[in-house]
Amino acid sequence: MKLKETFIRRKKEVRGRAVGFRIDEVRLPNRKTAVREYLDHPGAVAVVALLGDAVLMVKQFRYPVGVETWEIPAGKLDRKEDPLACVHRELREETGYTAGRVRKLLSFWPTAAFANEVNHIYVADKLKPGEADPDEDEFLSCQAWPLKKLYSEMKKGRIRDSKTLIALLAYRAFKS
Repeated sequence: MKLKETFIRRKKEVRGRAVGFRIDEVRLPNRKTAVREYLDHPGAVAVVALLGDAVLMVKQFRYPVGVETWEIPAGKLDRKEDPLACVHRELREETGYTAGRVRKLLSFWPTAAFANEVNHIYVADKLKPGEADPDEDEFLSCQAWPLKKLYSEMKKGRIRDSKTLIALLAYRAFKS
């Protein structure tokens, strides 16, 4: 049996400034129909920005979870924006740093069950400091954390952002 679901019709779509929400009717492999509700997202990038054996971390308040979080620099792709260009833009906007070298680490779906977002993770080094230029609705602080401290904080459950966890664990696993 083929496992693919086939789009029948869009029942509802709501567009926000950053994301959308869709309700689609689909045909299942057994020929029955079902409804799929999901978040429509343009994708995002995040970067493990290395300063020696430390990583740049950004602190910001995250409204949906109601707390300040420490995360690697990241941001949403603009319409049809190249992910590599977005990494350079977000790194500069959130930290002020520019990277002399950037390489792709991996891409992943943060929540494939209810969103079509793809998150592209990069590693940057040969950083040069500069002036941060966050969006007008972003209030951030940036700090370099030693990798050893980051892994300890992750183990203690103090870093809980999924892209940060995945990126740092992937960096440790794949660095060469």
